[in-house]
Amino acid sequence: MRDKLKDRPAAANNLIKVLRWLMAFAVERQIRGDNPATGVKPLKYESDGFHTWTEAEISRFEKHWRLGTRERLAFDLLLYTAQRSGDVRQMGRQHLSGDGFIRVKQEKTGAELEIPIHPRLNASLDQLPRGQMLFLQTQFSVGFTAAGFGNWFRSACVAAGVANCSAHGLRKSAATRLADAGCTEAQIMAVTGHSTTKEVQRYTAKRDQRRLATDAMARIGGTDHEQNLANPANRLAKSRRK
Repeated sequence: MRDKLKDRPAAANNLIKVLRWLMAFAVERQIRGDNPATGVKPLKYESDGFHTWTEAEISRFEKHWRLGTRERLAFDLLLYTAQRSGDVRQMGRQHLSGDGFIRVKQEKTGAELEIPIHPRLNASLDQLPRGQMLFLQTQFSVGFTAAGFGNWFRSACVAAGVANCSAHGLRKSAATRLADAGCTEAQIMAVTGHSTTKEVQRYTAKRDQRRLATDAMARIGGTDHEQNLANPANRLAKSRRK
């Protein structure tokens, strides 16, 4: 079963993981005597995970989904809180502190955060009806399920012309934007809620490389510097005049 999915290694590994849990349950209930999924090694592959939205893709989504749409509100909540979709789906007015912060208790980690409300997010929240408590609701005025939200937001991305983008990719974009702004790893973690620097470093590696390379090249002098390297006599004469 695993080998039939070799062209989709992530799906193959997830299948084995689920079967291992299922068979462990079967053994516990004495439905079978062994767990055949134990010892089946995952397929090795390289992946950058969810695609990090580019600034051009962010701009394209914003232009397609204007302020006041549910799609734009979901987008702004994801990008300007840097939280997972599971946490964003639960956000409501009860999480607003009254002094410009939104409180989050992360579903996955239990981490409790207070995140300043970005002006762009505030503009989206101002479009909501005053009596609406839950920020993101379906057309039936109820909260989204995990699968329902994923499918709905994926359709919004397709409509905006950014079909390769996802909700989780906005969390990565938020982290890399913070890195680009010169934030320390500790500052980024205070927003994203990560408990170790390893995940933050993975999120920001590519963008950090570009920024650091740009800074490094900027330290190299222009034409005068190049001429000095090529003409030691000229460099010595300048030194003597000084």
